[in-house]
Parts: sequence; structure tokens; C-alpha cells
Amino acid sequence: MKEISLTIDGKKVRGHEGDTVLDVCRKNGIDVPTLCEFKGLTNVGACRMCVVDIEGERRINPSCTYPARDGLVVHTKTEKVEKYRRLILELMFTEKNHYCMYCERSGDCELQATGYRYQLDNVRYPYTTPATKVDALSEYIAIDHGRCILCGRCVRVCSEIEANHTLDFAKRGFKTVISADLAQPLGTSSCTHCGACVQACPTGAIFSKLSLYRAKPKECQEVKTVCPVCGVGCELTVLVKDNNLVSIKSPDLTGEKGPLCRMGRFGLLADGHKRITSPLIRDKEGKLKECTLDEALEAAGSRMKKLGKNFTGVVSSRLPSETISLFCQFMRQVVGSKSVDTMGGEAFRVIAEGTKAFNKKSEGPEIECTLDEILRADCILLVGADPVKTHPIAASFIRRAVDRNRARLIVIDEQNDVLAIWRHQWLKPRPGSVATLLNGLMNAILSQGPVRGREAPAKLVQSLSQYNSKKVQTETDVGPSDLEMAAETLGKAQHAVIVYGQGVWHAKNSAVVTDLLNLADLTGNREGERLRVISLKPAANSRGAWSLGAAAKDLSLAHVQGLYLLVSDEQVDNDEVLGWLRTIDFLVVQASYRSAVTSMADVVLPSPTWAERDGGEYVSLDGHVTRSNRVIEPKKGLLQDQEMLKALAKKMGHELSSDQEVSCGQT
Repeated sequence: MKEISLTIDGKKVRGHEGDTVLDVCRKNGIDVPTLCEFKGLTNVGACRMCVVDIEGERRINPSCTYPARDGLVVHTKTEKVEKYRRLILELMFTEKNHYCMYCERSGDCELQATGYRYQLDNVRYPYTTPATKVDALSEYIAIDHGRCILCGRCVRVCSEIEANHTLDFAKRGFKTVISADLAQPLGTSSCTHCGACVQACPTGAIFSKLSLYRAKPKECQEVKTVCPVCGVGCELTVLVKDNNLVSIKSPDLTGEKGPLCRMGRFGLLADGHKRITSPLIRDKEGKLKECTLDEALEAAGSRMKKLGKNFTGVVSSRLPSETISLFCQFMRQVVGSKSVDTMGGEAFRVIAEGTKAFNKKSEGPEIECTLDEILRADCILLVGADPVKTHPIAASFIRRAVDRNRARLIVIDEQNDVLAIWRHQWLKPRPGSVATLLNGLMNAILSQGPVRGREAPAKLVQSLSQYNSKKVQTETDVGPSDLEMAAETLGKAQHAVIVYGQGVWHAKNSAVVTDLLNLADLTGNREGERLRVISLKPAANSRGAWSLGAAAKDLSLAHVQGLYLLVSDEQVDNDEVLGWLRTIDFLVVQASYRSAVTSMADVVLPSPTWAERDGGEYVSLDGHVTRSNRVIEPKKGLLQDQEMLKALAKKMGHELSSDQEVSCGQT
């Protein structure tokens, strides 16, 4: 990029073509006040606080929107400029109800800080004190219109980063307000509750109800960690004061994974389940009662010894790899059982089997592309997944691709019209017929001629020849015109990405995975050995758990006499899983909260929450390795999950080492 030279406040400085005057000021350490500007968002010049005097211009101009060019002479601190900025500030303070003593953001407000900068101890104009409303109907977010300065940051972050377009300006002139959809309350609008607007707001106009008046950011300790919920692997900055969680924010709001989601920003704070702080054991009357740790370990260990190979284990994939590895070591070396599964084990088995049928050399996820490929897509095929509910950041990526790239979104789902506002086509096959639809789709693509000049393998062409449009319509209820439209869209796409999820593995049909890989290969959507296919793995460390072999066998297929369920703070609410647990003779549950699962247990061992957990390694759904950190100190006397495993092993006469990585797979 070509370098340019400017003169700012009598000093020669350098920038690059495409920079604004404000960009050049920032690069050269020249302080210019702003309120509407936010790194990574489009500049709009709404607040006018960044105005500068540029020689040759008839009037002062906002530096955030004025293009820098070679030879410009700029003045940022003239009397005229400073007088104008103070005037703007005075008008802002008189327009709304900016009474700092009542505001949650007092001491952390950009408007307040700018007022102090210009020593604004009085204003020359009458206060209007308009009657404004507070929208507090949303579960997590509230909007106080009386504190809004109409900077538009929330509008831009909602459209440009979250790509949901919920917030916008409504009404005109003095009555202008920030509105959700068509003047709906935020709680009933299309808001995804990502909280990006809360983090972007420079005043107390948009705030988190969960963090209200807990503490000022400058009073808090910031701890960096990784989100333990879904497999996207978002980084979190957690604010802590006096060993209490205050709030969670994104370390890079406008980055690729910046917005966070309702689960990461709010869900981790809003957990209202009843904690388990003491071991529990079922007495002779069948009731769970508190007991000492030694009693609980003795009860669990003696029964595990007795059952031996007939005792199995299931571990949560929300735990770090070190804990999962030690759990595998415990089950194999101490209990003597090779049967270990994860809560999302069925997903691995379907993916692995389907991938092996496509390429015998591949073991599964390593054949897939990274999540950010969605941002470059011109066509997205979403199969059996609802990322809005399970992986909201992936949903944000899809919306951004549709918004920015004009990508075509095709949804294949037997029941739900996923991302209805954003999708271009919904193919709704009859239950159990997705594989037939995919084969018909590939046959329709082949009938339109070679894709990008590539000839399809003869064996594949032969196998697809039977899936004509008539057969597809008969078996799937998808008509020829819909099939042809989808085939044309996929066939012409230069950078198509296929995303699939829980609907595929819940159906336990690995042939669908094979068909999706064949479809990506057929349309040339690959980079080297990686196909542009993404499986939305169910938990934060599913891929890490699978790489340790912790999903080699489906334990629910046979009667299990004894089970050790290390669920930690994951909530198990699947009716099928709960029904299976009721058939188990002896159940040991290690958990953070009371739940339907712990109510079935014979022995309950306490477990730390995500924030109390020791740091460890997580592998995201696309293979990126990150490390979590302990956020707060655990409750007194509460053992870490690994410490509990070691204590139980010792009770059974064995010693466990955390340094040894152990596979859970069958050998």
C-alpha cells in the first residue's frame, strides 16, 4: 500500500493510502477525542467530536471520515476546533438524562470521561430532560434511551459484526431513538442476545442486567480463558472482583470470532442451578444424604472393584483434555474397563464411519476445513443443523457470508426452516430420506455437465445414475424444480461450504456424511487434502476427547451394570440419555449441580464449575488448540476433577499420574 505524508499540528507524519485522517493520527500517537468511532466498525461521523481543521477546507471536518492524502495540513487542537467540540458536548448533555450519579457506567463512561477532559462543569443551554423509556424485557440486556447519545455503535456492531440487523434508528430529529426491529421490545425481537451492543456502547444506554452495579472494570481483575460450551473455541475475558464473576466480554469484539454469543457472554454467568458442595450417598431408605468424602469414595470404589470390566465410564466433552485423559487412565488401569464414551460419542461414530467410507486413510475431522472458510463462501449448504441454537458464532459467520458476499444459503432439514430470513432455499425431505436427496442432488449437478472442467469418478457416476428426479421426488417429496435450482446453485459456486450437525448423527446415518464429502469433492470444494465441509461438533472439547479415543464404543447398546458419569457442569436433559441411565444398577455421578442425573445416582461426587476448574487444553471443532485458565478460586475443600480421580484411585489401591496421556480406545 502506497505511503503518504501529512502535516498534523506542525509535525510531519506518515500514513497509507486508504487511511482516514483519524487513522493517521492514531498511528502517530496524536490524541483526537471520539465517541461514535469504534475499531473495526464503519466510520460514520455521527458524534462530531473528532473534528479537525484542514487547510484548504471551508469548514472543519470529522477526521474519522475524511480520507487522508499526500500533502494535507491538519490542525487538531486549534481554538476553533476545541470550542466546537465543547459545544457538541454541551448539547449532548442537555438532550438526555445524563445524571452520572445514578448511572451504572459512572466511572467507566466515555461521555463522562470526555466531559471531564473538557472541564464541563456547567452548560449554557437548558436541559430538555425528555421522558424516555427503559426497555428491560430482554432476559439479559436492557436499553435506557435516556442515556443514549445516538452514536450508532450498537447499530453498526449488530449489522456488521453479528450480522443480524436487529437494531436501527427510528423516528426523526429530536425524537430519534434506537429501535429493535419494528419498534419491538428487545426481548420479543430478532435479537440473538450476543451482547455485542453492550460492549460497544460508550455510555450506560445499553447494559447487562446480570452485571448491573457489580463492579467497575478498573476494580476488576481480567482473566483470559476459553469458552467451555460449544466447539467454536471463543476466547473470553472474564472480569472478577473479590473472587466473584462480574462480567464476560470479548477480547476482540470486531474480530472473526469477536461477538461471543448468549451462551458465552451471559449463559456462563446466569447459571442458577443448585450447587453440589458435599458428597452424597444413597442410604438404605433410598434417599440421597450428605456424607464425608471418604465414605463416598469407599462406596464408589468398592462397587467399582466388584464390577470390574462390567463397570463403564462416560465423560463430558466440556472438560479439558488432561482431565479426559486421566479419566481414561482411571477406567483402564484402576477399574480394568476399556469401555469409555463421551456425551457426544454418537457424533464421533457417525462422522468417523462416514469419513472412512469416503476415504479409508482418513480418521475423521482432519479432512474438514476451518470455520473461517464460511466467511469466504459464495454458497453454503446447511444440513441437519441449527447453529442459531447450538453454535451461534457459526450462525453469525453464515449471516455475514450472506450479508457481505451475497452467498446463497441452501438448507436441508426434515423439520425446521433454519435461518429462515437468510436462506434462499429450503429443501424439506421426508424423514429418513436425506441420503437419497443428496444423491439426487449430485446426479442433478452431473447432468448439468462437468463442474470446473473436472470429470467425476466413473464409479460415483454409475452409483448416482439411479437417482433421477422422479425417484427423488417419490422418496423425499422434493420436486424436480427445487432439486434443479439447488444443483445449479451448488454447481456454479466457486467457494461452497457444507455445514452439518446434530440432525445427521441423531439419525445415526453415516451414509449422509459420506454423501456430503462426495458432494464437496464432486463440486471441487477443497483445498489440498481438506474438503470444505464442517461438522458442528457438540461440545467445547469434543474433538480433543475423540482424539484421545473416548468415544470408541456406544455404551447405550448393551445393558450396563455400573457407570461412572463425570458430567461436571454440563446439563444432561436428553430424554433418551436419562431413560438409559435409569436402567443402570449402580451409578456414580461427578457433577457441579443438582439435576435429574444426580437424583438417580447412588453416589454423587462434587465437581468444580467451569470458572473454578484448573486450566487445560481444548481443541476446537476445526482443530485449533487453546488453553483455559482458572477464573476464580473454588469453594473451600472442593477437589478438582483430576484430584477426585486420584483420590478414588488411591482408595482402590492404585496411583494415578497426570503426566501420562492415555487413550481410551479399545486395544
